Formats: sequence, structure tokens, C-alpha cells
Amino acid sequence: MMRNMARHRAEETAEGIQWAMWQAEQLKALEKYKRENRKRYKGQFQTMNQEIEALIRKAKETGGMDQEKQILQAIRRGFKGFGTNHSPAHQALSGEFFRLNERKLEALIKATTSDMERAETAVLRMADDEYRKAIFNAQVYANTGAGTYEKAVDMATKDLLSRGLNCVVYANGARHTLSDYADMAVRTASKRAYLQGEGEKRQEWGIATVIVNKRGNPCPKCLPFCGKVLIDDVWSGGSKDGVDPETGKRYPLVSKAIAHGLYHPRCKDSHTTYFPGISTADDTWTEEELEAIGQASREDERKQYAERQVKKYNRLATYSLDEDNKKQYKQKSEEWDEKAGKRYAVSDEIKMHRDDTPVKMVDLVEKYTNDEFVVLDETSESAFAYDFDTDTVVVNPAHPQYAYLDARETMIHELAHRIDQNEFGSPMHLEFSRAIYEAGEQIVAAAEKYNKLFDEDGVFEYNSLISDILGCITDNQVRGNFSHDSQYIGIPGYTELEVFADIFQPCIKEMRKP
Repeated sequence: MMRNMARHRAEETAEGIQWAMWQAEQLKALEKYKRENRKRYKGQFQTMNQEIEALIRKAKETGGMDQEKQILQAIRRGFKGFGTNHSPAHQALSGEFFRLNERKLEALIKATTSDMERAETAVLRMADDEYRKAIFNAQVYANTGAGTYEKAVDMATKDLLSRGLNCVVYANGARHTLSDYADMAVRTASKRAYLQGEGEKRQEWGIATVIVNKRGNPCPKCLPFCGKVLIDDVWSGGSKDGVDPETGKRYPLVSKAIAHGLYHPRCKDSHTTYFPGISTADDTWTEEELEAIGQASREDERKQYAERQVKKYNRLATYSLDEDNKKQYKQKSEEWDEKAGKRYAVSDEIKMHRDDTPVKMVDLVEKYTNDEFVVLDETSESAFAYDFDTDTVVVNPAHPQYAYLDARETMIHELAHRIDQNEFGSPMHLEFSRAIYEAGEQIVAAAEKYNKLFDEDGVFEYNSLISDILGCITDNQVRGNFSHDSQYIGIPGYTELEVFADIFQPCIKEMRKP
């Protein structure tokens, strides 16, 4: 729309700008624009909706697989299942059980894709309406003293460019763009499908107790439930009275927690299986922890607002016609970019690699170090961490661990997470997950032998990468001087993420020798 207005200026004569002729030409262009848009985006929307369905189905499958691995790891540590999978005959659950869960999945897919189709129709209709409004408002602003053609058009389109095509209206009246809505809808549906897959597997093993993971910066709405044991009556078939049939203990219900804010849209929190007698629960928070959570939450809100302002002024700078307006908006975009947390590029030292590094890996490192993807944040709970939501590596120089880490090695590890997220998605690869599980089984069976490798003067005494890999795949039953916490690697998919990064890291850089 803006390109068309830039190409086809209104004619200026001694009597002024000839708006009537220009408006007629623009309305003619609008009809062509509408036809082309519907033709162009119809196929794209259909493809996108098919991909959404495939993603939801894949999320459910992955949830079931990840949960089974977690249960089998618990069995290695002494857990005894209670469901049909525990019986020697391994009797199948009733057909009605599977039909019910399949109906739930189909309903989730239908609801998500139907809502997306309505949003897609709305964005095309709104684009047409906004184009028509701008065509007539340009003359209105010109008559109020806008001056030039470019300034008049910029004034007519400023509101649209500031907010975008916010065609989706939520129940609370908030308006959102199609991209914002799609991001929220797909994340929410995928998470629910994943939790459904996990729940089905728990039902097979007769488990209904879950624990909401306790992390450093939980969502404020989810904070009251972090670290708590709940009865999953939503996905795992738990009893509505909240009583665990195996232990007789009563726990709060997941359905009640959801009603009070747990798993809100874009929620980053999750739960894992609670195995009585094996898992530990801790729902206590110190005053310092609560203060840090509050500060991190406020900082996150501030950054999100600043990022929205950056997008707003970027749109205005890109599509405004008047050069003075472009400069002004570009300056404001840069100012908000500073407030959002300026991004930095890494030095070429990160790109240095071994002579035998595969060409594909060298190319991937080059590709994902070409932009500014590093953010400095002294409120971050980790010294180095890859943020999946913003596709950035967050560095906290004030963190106590920062001084003890090799910055280059750690950055390569976090860069590997970025490459994994954008190119591979290791938790979604069944072969990779299966290989990790089978290797873990073999190593645990000879745990004493492998643990000796990390003893003083052992082959891997100082090898933190091998220590972390074995710790991840054996739930820390075999490990050396470094490993991730069991609660962290117990989160479905996190073992695959860490093993991928640990394997990637030495392929780029020689491991240090003691």
C-alpha cells in the first residue's frame, strides 16, 4: 500500500494538489490490491494452517515420548508403576480411553485452526478498510495544513503504522496483530497438546501427581504453584477429589490452578511427573528470591514495552514517505532500542574452528554470528543463557559465576542452542532421543566403571563436557565435576538440548587439556 502511494503521487498544480484524480487512481489500485492479496495469501494461509495442525500433533507425540523416558528413568531409581504398563501382560488400555484423547486432540486442532482462519480473514478485511481510509484522510490532512503530499500521506497512515493491523480483539478489549495472535495461539495449542501427550503416558502407568517446576523467574500468575505437587485431573486422569490413590495424600487440582492463572497464554512454566518416594518438592521462597522475581518481572515488562516501541518506530521509519519524518522515527527507534537492551555482535574469535570441523557446521556458525544476538542484562539469573523467545544469548557480567567461566567456550555452547533452535529442534528428533536413552541405559548398567573415569587421575577428571553429557543421559547417576541439576534435565526435552550443545561445542573448538 505504501509503495503504491510512493510511486503514484498526487499531481500538484498552481491550484494545489489534485486529490480527486489521485483518489480515483488509488481506489482503482485498491480493487487490484484486494484481488491480489486474496489470491496471494489464500494459499499461504492454507499451508500455514496445515503446518499448525502438524505441529500440534507432533507436540502431543513428543510429550508422550518424553514422559515415557522420564518414567523409565524413575523406574531405574526404584519407582514401581501402578498402571497397565506395570502389569506383566502389559494389557492395553480401553479403546474408549484412546478415542476420548483423540477427540480432545481433534477439538484442540479444530479450535486453533478455525480461530486462525477467522483472524486471517479479518486481517485482509482490515487492510482493505485502512487503505481506503488513508486514501480519503490524506486530503483531509492536506487541507489542515500538512504542506506536501508526503506529509499528508504520512499523517493519514501514522495511526495504522503505529499500531499495525491489529485486527484481533481479545475478550478484555485488547487488540493484537495477526502475528502476535498467531504466536500466542500456536504456543498455547502446542503446549496443551504436549501436556496431553504427557498425561496419556502417565495414565498408562497409573500416575496422576505432577509438580510445577520451580525456576528463577516464574510468571507472576504461576508463582503460587511453583514447587507444589498437584493432582493432574486435566490431562492425566487424576481424581477430582484430589486424593492420590497410591499414597492417600490429598493435593490441589491442576484444573483449579489453571482457573487461578496457571498456564495462561504464552506461559513459560511447566510441570513434570512427581514420583512419590523419589521426587522432592519445595514450594518455599525466601524474601530475597521473591524480591528478585518481582524485579525480574518488572524488568521483563519494561523490555517488552520498549521492544514494542522499537517495532512501532521501525514501521514508521520504513514506510513513511517524508524524509524528515523518516529521520525522526529512525532516531526514536534507536532510542527505544537502547532502552530495550542493545544487542551486540560477537567477535570473530568465536568463529575460529578446528581444521577438521565439518563445512556445514562452519557455515552454521557463520550464519548465526552475523547478526547482533547478544544482550547484556545484569538482572539475568544466569551468567550466560540462550533465550528461546527472543533468539538471543543473554550475558550477565555481574553474575557470581561469570568470572569463573571461559567466555568463548560458554558462548559457543549457547550459540549451539541457538543453531539447534533455528535449524534442528533436537527434542523433536525421535532417533536422537532414542539414542540418548539407550546410551544412558548402557552407561547406568556399568555406572561404577564409568564413574571411575572421573576420579582423580582418571581419563575424564577435568572433562566438563563428557561429565555433563553423561550426567544428562543418566540423571546424574554417572558424572564428573560438572553437570546440570536433575530438576533441570528432568524437564522434557532439556536433556536433548544440552547434549546437542555439548556435542557441538568441541566440534568447533579443541577441548582444553588439563
